[in-house]
Amino acid sequence: MDSNTNEMHINYIGDNKIDMNKSQIELIVRISETGSFTKAGEELHMTQPAVSRTVATIESQLGTKLIKRDKKNGLSFTDVGERILITFRTILSELQKVDELIVAEQGLEIGKVHIGAYRTACTRFIPKIIRTMESQYPGIEIKLSEGSVNQVKEWLRSKCIDVGIIIPPDEDFDTVPLIKDQLIVLMHSSHPLSQKETISIPDLQGEDILIGKCGYEVQIHALFNEYNLTPKVRFEMDYIETGLSMIQEGLGITITTKQNIWWLPDQVVFRELKPDTFRDINISVLDMKDISKATGAFIQTTLALFAQEDA
Repeated sequence: MDSNTNEMHINYIGDNKIDMNKSQIELIVRISETGSFTKAGEELHMTQPAVSRTVATIESQLGTKLIKRDKKNGLSFTDVGERILITFRTILSELQKVDELIVAEQGLEIGKVHIGAYRTACTRFIPKIIRTMESQYPGIEIKLSEGSVNQVKEWLRSKCIDVGIIIPPDEDFDTVPLIKDQLIVLMHSSHPLSQKETISIPDLQGEDILIGKCGYEVQIHALFNEYNLTPKVRFEMDYIETGLSMIQEGLGITITTKQNIWWLPDQVVFRELKPDTFRDINISVLDMKDISKATGAFIQTTLALFAQEDA
């Protein structure tokens, strides 16, 4: 890479050579993130015609189509485009590490960290982490993407994000335990089980279960399986608010965690699940040996914050 032109040469089989600079690579990545030529251009201060010309030039040099545009379905990447995106994200990540090393020599901390987290983590953990990061590392740029647990895992695999907060199973990633979140049972205050101080899985046999789809379903099925039972799932839901409303109407009960509950509406009560059962919440990266200084700062800040809370 030429430090003056910021240009890199990527060779492939044959005599052809691809001359591509950081700005071109960043444009393709921004298009994938925004889903729009116009929005990507606005973020990079490029006109829409300039974006179209640049994409056409890149596709011509690569000899393959990266992006499909359809009036009905919008913008999408081809199969080879998705694979090339992963490489482009890796290149940008490595270039960021170079910048971090250079400024570290000057005693400064800069960089970027893109965080992915599911909804509860975004409301319960992320704001405090970001506030602390901005105070301790003002030179580090923070980006946040909110999605389901499965989306966060897919973003990690495709290198769309640097670090994610997820719940197991997570065999594909390097993980660091963050906290253990205790499982509880929510029910209508008139439900017969509300008379019990604690609830066990056998108590729930035959009950209408409202099951969350944010990573709870795997653990709940596993808990029932330990007793050779199968949960009687009445509805699946994406958000706990849906479950709370259904409980108010007497449509079933749900198993969730203490961290997932901000408040309980009228006529909804909770009981602890016994024996004590927890859901692990982890910080995850694709490869811990390959993280940037900014990502490392995020992990250390997060662990320090919640170690204090545990204490």
